[in-house]
Order: sequence, then structure tokens, then C-alpha cells
Amino acid sequence: MTPPEVNSMTAPHPELATATIAELAARLRSGDVSALELTEGYLARIEALNPGCNAFLTVTAEQALHQAAECDRKRASGVELGPLHGIPFAVKDNMDTAGVRTTSGMSVLDQWHPRADAAPVRAARSAGAVLLGKTNMHEGSFGITSANPHYGPVRNPHDTERIAGGSSGGSAAAVASGMVPVALGTDTGGSLRIPAALCGVIGLRPTMGIVDDTGVTRLSWSFDTSGPIARTVADAGLLFAVLTGRIADPVEAGADTLRGLRIGVPRGYFATDNDPEVDRITESAAARFAEHGAQLVPCAIEGIEHGSDIGFRMVGPEKVVLTKEYFAKVEPPIVLEEVLDRFGADLRATFAGEVGPDANPVPAHIYLDTERRDTARIKAGIDEAMRDVDVLLTPTTPAPAIPLTEHQTMLLGGREQHTFETFIRYTFGTAVAGIPAISIPAGHTGSGLPVGVQLLGRAHTDQRLLAIAAAASAALGG
Repeated sequence: MTPPEVNSMTAPHPELATATIAELAARLRSGDVSALELTEGYLARIEALNPGCNAFLTVTAEQALHQAAECDRKRASGVELGPLHGIPFAVKDNMDTAGVRTTSGMSVLDQWHPRADAAPVRAARSAGAVLLGKTNMHEGSFGITSANPHYGPVRNPHDTERIAGGSSGGSAAAVASGMVPVALGTDTGGSLRIPAALCGVIGLRPTMGIVDDTGVTRLSWSFDTSGPIARTVADAGLLFAVLTGRIADPVEAGADTLRGLRIGVPRGYFATDNDPEVDRITESAAARFAEHGAQLVPCAIEGIEHGSDIGFRMVGPEKVVLTKEYFAKVEPPIVLEEVLDRFGADLRATFAGEVGPDANPVPAHIYLDTERRDTARIKAGIDEAMRDVDVLLTPTTPAPAIPLTEHQTMLLGGREQHTFETFIRYTFGTAVAGIPAISIPAGHTGSGLPVGVQLLGRAHTDQRLLAIAAAASAALGG
């Protein structure tokens, strides 16, 4: 059955479809709208739009209305909870939420209700944000299509017959369709940036280790981090500050900020075998940055082509250990080896390779060599590429959103290719390096599909990267 059309401007309260956090916060402070009215408006949009793109797995309407009313009561009494006071948000369903179903996209967790919020959820709530619900995702975060075998695929709001990307696909689709102004997701090898690019929104992967991920059903302790998906870089920056507990100036940078900036543009690997529309839009974006005074510096990242292989060798065994740890705290506990047949093909193959009767696990010496030697080579390659530039610019993905039917294999450059391996080509290696990375919308294909470009910064320069991304977005008309 064909899903309903997703048209964000014909749904209820179309003024909310493009509203930023700053705009909403100003209306809340002035009394033009209450937190309760704002929450009711977004819930109406979810009711109208979610059947078309399946972005939400759980909608916490009753809880959200209660929390919004409490925000209004506190504001009336002179209490300000924080920078997100009364702002609705959504959470990827791999983050624990107190008393709310948390599935991580797995059927085995369908009835699991954690006792406490994950640290990123707690941070957002403490800043006054109102939780509207949990978003759909690729099962166990292990994939980039969000074609979930148990809860149905997340559909791209720009074309519901195409993927939204993943694994944080539901969060990206919810923001892109205007069902929520901002959402939380996670990124192991591209799971924030890929869906952001395919849905036409912002996806920020912070420097590895600076966000507390306690309570998140993690895929990898080496590469996982939580981060924001938003409509604007400023909104992403605000949520980033909340997640990290850092007080930062608002991210406000006009296109003139690009003047004198040195932008490294890696060629070779990043410009080979892409969809022609991705190359066209990436080159156009670089040209726009140059028009605004940036200096484009050709460069190369030595060894980056091995990034995905390195990541996979580490993620497989780490995923098994982390899943077993998480399942042990579920009530009642779940034994991984006893439920292998309840996972979809992607996740079952990953688990079965490490545990069970047909396991062929990654040898310890291979894992350790990868962790200690190979990841260092990736980091060294990126460090060298960034030695004389401020940021690096690459495509986020080699192709725009593909049809849902191509979730296993896809056509690119006239050849059939593995979908997962293709879409993480430009994001996994940068995750291995642990550096901050952000995907911003750069344009649309001739058929109207979004294409994103990725900006990469040095470790622990997240705020600087956000300022540059804001300037770049402004230069592109965002």
C-alpha cells in the first residue's frame, strides 16, 4: 500500500514546519504562545504526517502535555528551566527514557521500559525540553537505511518511496518534515550525518568522548557518540551546548565569516564513483565558499579508503559485548545467544559472526592491531591533511536517497554495489579519527532530493566547526 503523501505545509500548524528554536523560544518568552499550545501543535503535526514517513515508533503525548503544562507553570512563577524551556524534541529509540518503551529498533526489546533517562535525554529535559516521543531507526543502529524489519522502514519526507538514511533515520525524517524542531540521534560511522544529508537537515557528530552516552544502547565504545539533528546550525549548536554542559555563545555567523578561511578539499577517493548530482552540488558548494572569500586547498587524506574496513573490524566484537551488557539490565534479562533468530538479517549476521554455533569471531590480535595501529594511521592521515587548513570539505554521501527496494544492494555508476558499504564511504573513516563532523544541506538534485556536504574539524574544535558551518550554510542560502 502506498503511504500517505508527506507535505509539511499542508499539515496542521504549517508555521511550525520551519520554525527554529530561537524563534520558538522568543514566542514562548513573549507569551505569544504557551509551551502547552506549542506541544499540542507539534503533536497534531505528528498525527498528520507520521503515517507517511513512519518516523516515530512511540509518541508520548500524555507525558508531553503534562511536561509542557509544568513548563508554563514554572515560567509563570518566574522559574526558567534553561535554554530549551518549553521546546519540543524527539529521541532516537536507542536512548533510555524513564517509563517509556525503548526498543533500539529490536523486537526483543519491544516491551522494555527503562527506569531512568539516558544522559543525553536527561540533559535535554533538564534544559526544559519537552519529549514528544521516540524515533524509528535501523535495527540495533547497525545500518544506514532505517529499513527496520520489525517496525517498518522510515520513509524520506521528500519521497516516501526512498530511504531516510540511518541509523538515526527517524530523527532526521521527523525534523525534516516539521514534526519536531530538533531531535537526538547517535553516530557510529555516519548515523547522524547520513540521514541528515538525505533528508536535507543538519547532523552534527561531536568530538568523540565529549558527550556522556550513559544509558544509550551503544553499537561501539570506540566510535559511538550522541548528537543533534536540527534545521539550522544554530539550533544544532544550542543542543550541542546542552549535551556537553558547555556554556557557549550562540552560533551566529554570516557568509562573510568565510573570508580568509582555508578549506581543504580532498580529491581522489572523495571524488570517485559518485552520483553525478553529488559531484555537481559539492563542486557548486565549494565554488560558493570561494566566492565568499574562502581559499580552496586541494589535498588528500592518506589511508582514508581503509576507514570502513578498520571500523567494521572493531564494531563487530564491540557490538556483541555492549549488547550483552545492555540485555543483562533488561527486566527480565535477555541472553543474546537465545534470541539470535529474532533479529533481522543485518543484525543477525553481525551477532552470529561473533557468537553462536557458526561464529567466526574477530581474533583478539586482529582487534588489538586495528585499535592500536590502524586507527592511528587514519588519525595521522587526517592530521596531515588538516595541517595547513581550517576545515576539510567532502560530500557526506556518494549518492542521494535511493529507493527503499535497494536497501541491500544499489546501482551506482552503472554497477551494483553494497548499499551499507557505499553510504558510509565518506563518514566512517572520519568517525574512526574521533574528530567533529557536520553535514549541512548543499542543494537538491534535478528530481528534488537533498544532497549534503560534510565539514570536518580538528578534535575538540566543535564550537569553531559550528561557526564555520553556520557561515557555509549562509553562503549556500540556508
